[in-house]
Amino acid sequence: MVSVAALTGFLSFVLGYLVVRRDPSSRPRQAFLLMSIFLGTWAVIAVPTLSTGDLSAFRRLFLIGSLFQLLHFGSFLHFALAVTETTPRRYRLVYFIYLPCVLSTKLFWFHDDYVCDFALVNGTWQLNHQYGSAAFFSMLVIWFAYYVPAGIVYFRRGTRSATVREKRAFHILGASVVLLVIVTFLEVLVVPLLFRVPSRGTVLLFKFVWLLCFAYLVDRFQFLTAPPRLEDIALISFPGYVLVIVDHQRKVYRANEEAARFFEAPGESLPGIGIDELFPGGTHLCQLIDSRSDAGSASVSIVLDLRNHATSRGLLDTKVSALRDKNGNRIGYVFIARPVFNGKRTDITAGITRREVEIIEQVLTGRRNSDIAKYLSISERTVKTHITHIFDKLGIENRIQLYALLRDNHFISSHTADCHFVRSPDKVSEN
Repeated sequence: MVSVAALTGFLSFVLGYLVVRRDPSSRPRQAFLLMSIFLGTWAVIAVPTLSTGDLSAFRRLFLIGSLFQLLHFGSFLHFALAVTETTPRRYRLVYFIYLPCVLSTKLFWFHDDYVCDFALVNGTWQLNHQYGSAAFFSMLVIWFAYYVPAGIVYFRRGTRSATVREKRAFHILGASVVLLVIVTFLEVLVVPLLFRVPSRGTVLLFKFVWLLCFAYLVDRFQFLTAPPRLEDIALISFPGYVLVIVDHQRKVYRANEEAARFFEAPGESLPGIGIDELFPGGTHLCQLIDSRSDAGSASVSIVLDLRNHATSRGLLDTKVSALRDKNGNRIGYVFIARPVFNGKRTDITAGITRREVEIIEQVLTGRRNSDIAKYLSISERTVKTHITHIFDKLGIENRIQLYALLRDNHFISSHTADCHFVRSPDKVSEN
């Protein structure tokens, strides 16, 4: 059992790392990480617990391990709710499921009748649970209260799944929970009562089996460890629009025929190249998408000047958006652009400072002076002064003329986006 506990702890931490490393912001991955941490800690504590020969030390370690065992119950249901998308609208409310786990530890710390009458047989402790104790009854109730709903939500999610792949994955998860409940119930309660033998504490072995079941899902279905594959995204011609799909490494994954014609390159040669080779400042645009996503913004637009770029000539009205899966996790970026043919662009912003450009971009979003001042952390009087200087430099009198001037000179994108840029993104700082 010591070796099983050590192996369970090691695999639990490893699987937690493998699952969460792809996208730490994913709620299902965070829930699985909690589950793996609690199980791994419980297993690590079980190693000295099962190997010690001192009864008092064994009791203390066993009680500490019971705390993480209860927390693991909570994380087991937390993960089931997160991965099946059945969590409350206010996601933080899901953490209340841990409250009974924490409160129940009082029964274990102050009522140790649950762990009395141990026997050391062949160097292994046999746990003679006191089945009539309040602590054991509490453990049994909490165990059923967390594991049974977890199995139910897995099967329900599998029934509602639209694809055979998802149905199979969630049904396997549900079946594994049922098997885990049955085997654990037999080992902990039924067999000791029928045959008058103490429990050998092999629950960790069954947890280890469940982890192997999950590892099968990871290997067979790429479950949780990989986002939906970008190759599942189909591109059609989109006449008149350049469409490019970019992966997390900011490299082109796929481009449509219009993009190949515009950049005068064979379509098969575009995948794998850096996005900056097609769109100057493209990497910076992707970084802006990432930084703004937490605030709810996930798209930017700009008219890029490619006349001096190695790949093409002309203006490209570009919008960049985040690609997300159904769980809201970012899996890449999409660049959609429309060439501005026969468009001439006078650099009317040559005398405009960086701060004034930032204010122009805020004006384009329709924000009032007070909102701009708050966003840029400056006074409203300063905003008014900057706007006056902008009007003087451009020879205009109001915001309507500003918009018309930028539009006529192809500085304003026709795309709808959360943020509009006047200058190239690699020359503009984001506040």
